[in-house]
Amino acid sequence: MPNFTPTQLCFDPSAGFTIRADFDGGGLSSDLGPLLLRGVDQQIGLISRLAAAIDDRRHPSYIQHSIHDVLTQRIFQIGSNYEDGNDSNLLRHDPMFRLGAGRKPFDPKDALASGATISRFEHAVTRRDVYRASQAMVEQFTAGYATPPKALVIDLDHSEDQAHGQQPLAFYNGYYRSTCYLPLFMFDGLSGALITAVLRPGKRPTGAENAMIMKRVLKLIRQHFPDTHILVRGDGHFSNPELMQLIDGMPDTDFIFGLGGNTNLLRSAEATLKQARVLYAQRQAFGENRSVRLYEEFEYAAGSWDRSHRVILKAEVMAQGDNPRFVVTSMNLPDPHTFTPNSIAPEEMRKISSST
Repeated sequence: MPNFTPTQLCFDPSAGFTIRADFDGGGLSSDLGPLLLRGVDQQIGLISRLAAAIDDRRHPSYIQHSIHDVLTQRIFQIGSNYEDGNDSNLLRHDPMFRLGAGRKPFDPKDALASGATISRFEHAVTRRDVYRASQAMVEQFTAGYATPPKALVIDLDHSEDQAHGQQPLAFYNGYYRSTCYLPLFMFDGLSGALITAVLRPGKRPTGAENAMIMKRVLKLIRQHFPDTHILVRGDGHFSNPELMQLIDGMPDTDFIFGLGGNTNLLRSAEATLKQARVLYAQRQAFGENRSVRLYEEFEYAAGSWDRSHRVILKAEVMAQGDNPRFVVTSMNLPDPHTFTPNSIAPEEMRKISSST
């Protein structure tokens, strides 16, 4: 290809510099990520929103790196797979990270924060700062909508965040078999967008804690989406009476949670499981090894619930044996087969929202 002319890769200006990719030497970096992250943040403004949520209690005469600068550096480092705060001691001089943070790439007086500064910042953040940061993320999510949606699905899940050393409130978690935090994440089940994340201790949450968090999140979302039909869904450790009762008392708000099996639920499921076993045996007789799934619903009230709720049963029989699963919900429109242990199909959710 003798007439081929390569197009040079260019980026938005930073710190008064025009930026283009080149391999002719000079100051080199193996990380392009900070420039890409800078471009994304310039569009959505997430770091500015988070920085405004954190109080800067330092004496002004000793401040060299603002909260916004430190957050930018820390977020861009983690996004580039440098999770350890000590990595800042080297990356503070990297030209790409400097440009990503809006600093001059080769000025020795314009370096980013050191690992010690990052450490002091992270230890200085208070519980109120964490609360406001989580609140800011909800505001960031709602700001992404030009108009309120007709339906919103909030997916809840706790996830392991391993801790190394003696971090406060990091506990040993038997499920994950590690010392960790167990933050609560909330995602939009239709778009996959992050709604918010709540930092919390590494122990299993109580029903009262789940309800306390969701009460604040739903109240904040309702300020922006007053007429949106909201569905809250999660696995079995969210099917507690405090959270179910909270959502049950809110207009245009429903829940669907996984439900752990017990003697009473298995007794109610036995007739449907028996039918599934017969169908599975018939399939085996014809040389088929596919599992059989039947669905049924019934009313059920645990001893700690204030009233009975609709329970959906998936009676599955497969080569390994019976696999019954249960879901509890406040919804009454979908057919039982549209439910799974932890979700409802997005297209079904849209139908529900249009009919309510």
